[in-house]
Amino acid sequence: MKTMFIGITGGSGSGKSTYCDLLSEALQELNPVIVRTDQFFKWPLPKMISPLTNEELDDFNHPNSLHIEKLLSHLQAFKQSESQPQVILIEGIFTLQFEAIRELLDLAVFIELDSDERMYRRIKRNMTERGLELEEIGDYYVHAAKHREQAHVLPTKTYADLILNGNRLEGKAVDLVTGWVRAQFE
Repeated sequence: MKTMFIGITGGSGSGKSTYCDLLSEALQELNPVIVRTDQFFKWPLPKMISPLTNEELDDFNHPNSLHIEKLLSHLQAFKQSESQPQVILIEGIFTLQFEAIRELLDLAVFIELDSDERMYRRIKRNMTERGLELEEIGDYYVHAAKHREQAHVLPTKTYADLILNGNRLEGKAVDLVTGWVRAQFE
């Protein structure tokens, strides 16, 4: 049985998790599994110095914050599992950052969305789901995340096979990928 790896990346708040959930639901017959790279952060996190304030901050948005060896080991384990899923959806800002992950991928998807819209989604999500305050979310984005995203995440778009609009993730965007995936198993 073949295992297909699909990588989904984009900036914070672009719609990566939402799109993974939509694909997973649409591909239920192929027993999909979602691997969220946020589960593979190194602890303690590396630090960065904000270019605006010179303040030292935890760096969630640099490739060094990802424990790549653990992630790769986890992904390889799927290939050797007896209950091997047919589709693995790998979601996160660093999905296309590392060549070792890119080499596993059968399809690489980049979700693109305007930075103002992503910032708004990030604020809404972090206040609702994580109980953070507006000022804390905004400060971290402006002082840290925005700079790392521009340096490390957005340039990985060049590795994508498909670029999707983060405001149009339902309908055609799901049908396009699920149709292609199903055709690979015929």
